[in-house]
Amino acid sequence: MLPTLFQIGPIPVRSFGVMVLAGFLLGLAYALRRVRGGWAGRGPGEPGAITREHVFDMSLGGLFVCIVGARLLFIALDWRQFSGRPLDLFKVWSGGISIIGAIIAGSLYLWWYCRRHGLQFLEFADLAAPAFALGYAVGRIGCFLNGCCYGHPCDLPWAVRFPSEAVPGTLTPPSHPAQLYATLMGLAIFGILDRWTRRPRQSGEAFLGFLGLYALYRFIDEIFRKGATAQVLVAGLTHAQVLSLVVLPIVLFLLVRLRRSPRRPQAGEMASTPQR
Repeated sequence: MLPTLFQIGPIPVRSFGVMVLAGFLLGLAYALRRVRGGWAGRGPGEPGAITREHVFDMSLGGLFVCIVGARLLFIALDWRQFSGRPLDLFKVWSGGISIIGAIIAGSLYLWWYCRRHGLQFLEFADLAAPAFALGYAVGRIGCFLNGCCYGHPCDLPWAVRFPSEAVPGTLTPPSHPAQLYATLMGLAIFGILDRWTRRPRQSGEAFLGFLGLYALYRFIDEIFRKGATAQVLVAGLTHAQVLSLVVLPIVLFLLVRLRRSPRRPQAGEMASTPQR
């Protein structure tokens, strides 16, 4: 593992933080490129159009909010780990965040930002969904370098030994590199959402699609982590698996209902419709 990439004087540069930042920048670059010529049928100068300035402004605030939300949920789910060590609450750079918390906090912040600037939340959420998936996929590489979020032992050729959380100072048996599975699945989700947002759709479809795909991926990924870095909550299921089972049917219901409703033409489509 390589939790520290290098030192700048006495300051260690953590691989986890570097990869999270790299994922954020890649996601931001993707979103900026997609809105260059307009988004959701709205040109850059039209009322309610999402501009590159909106994307950049929202992303900076959203990064902070997502990190705080991810850390707070992680702490809430594993409070005993921090009892007697209050300073560890702030050590985000060493790992210990919940992406589910980032999704919840980021979605709430995006809703607030859209209300403040007169933008359509679902249109912006459709843009943010593939960007977030891309950033997430890259950020999970940081988990691998940090040696956290690994899976249970296996005898596969690509198994990796990680620093053990159960017995500090030792290594795990060869185990599933669940972080890299997450990266591959995150890239697959990004590819699906990128293609989805380039086709005619209802506003909000890609966002709901992201929530559904994430819930499905997370349920599968927890199978490899269960008993190692993901603890069973009830009926042989982890916290994330229970939440996935709650979220997935709700998202599928909303998505089917949304797709069955009459699709409203977007601004660019209305402008190009010939008059008769």
